[in-house]
Amino acid sequence: MARFRLSLTAALIGWSLAAAPGSAADLLPLPPPPPLPAPEPVEIGTGWYLRGDFTASDFLKPKDDTLPGTPGAPLTGFRLSSTEGFGGGIGYRFNSFLRADVTADTRSRSRFRDYSSRTNFTEGYNTEAGKLDVTTALFNVYADLGTWWGLTPYVGAGVGVAWKRFHDNWTGTTCLTAECGSGAPNYAIGFQGFDTRANHSSTSLAWAAMAGLSYELGAGLSLDASYRYLEVGKARTGFDVYQQNTRIKDIRANEFRIGLRWAFGPLPFGGFGGDPGIY
Repeated sequence: MARFRLSLTAALIGWSLAAAPGSAADLLPLPPPPPLPAPEPVEIGTGWYLRGDFTASDFLKPKDDTLPGTPGAPLTGFRLSSTEGFGGGIGYRFNSFLRADVTADTRSRSRFRDYSSRTNFTEGYNTEAGKLDVTTALFNVYADLGTWWGLTPYVGAGVGVAWKRFHDNWTGTTCLTAECGSGAPNYAIGFQGFDTRANHSSTSLAWAAMAGLSYELGAGLSLDASYRYLEVGKARTGFDVYQQNTRIKDIRANEFRIGLRWAFGPLPFGGFGGDPGIY
């Protein structure tokens, strides 16, 4: 009987030891599930850039736009002086070769002058003078042609509107002979005074073609130098006391621009800021 009790006790101890690991495992809580992957950050502002430019404008000679049937001698000797100005804009780079921006440029007043004579400048002539403001707003598209050693050549074109305003316009008569004036020799020869013409503003279509070169300075900043051919249409003065005015057309300029572009946010094709990445 004692031997039987000893065997039963040993069997119970062995069974308990064998079952203990499984029971302990059943009593432990389940491990927590793995954390969900964090959502990818949404990049806002990718590809956008700001720009600021200094512009030197060399205006070409405009043409006469006098209405048919207007009395008076034909206008000749047109001149618009060179000016300078500033501008800025915001743009977006779509990929490594295509970008677009919207720019606005204002220029200092260009001095305007023309002449007219019924006698082909033999007896006398009229001088017309004034000042012309030209402000433009353009939507531009550019093709970047690749990058070498940080230099990126490009070509582009733009279309938009131009605001023009004539200021301080006047016309005066200069007599070269007594026959030009009232017949009194001592009074007729020389400057005879002037008549003012009212200021006038006009708006018209403008377009431009350009080519340039940019250089990557780092930290999203690029130096930009370019040439732009600009056409801004027509302009005219207001009327004088004789109900006459001056009208010109084909107002054009060769413009040379230098400025800075600052790109902010990762570019859509790799890199950061103004860095064009590898492509």
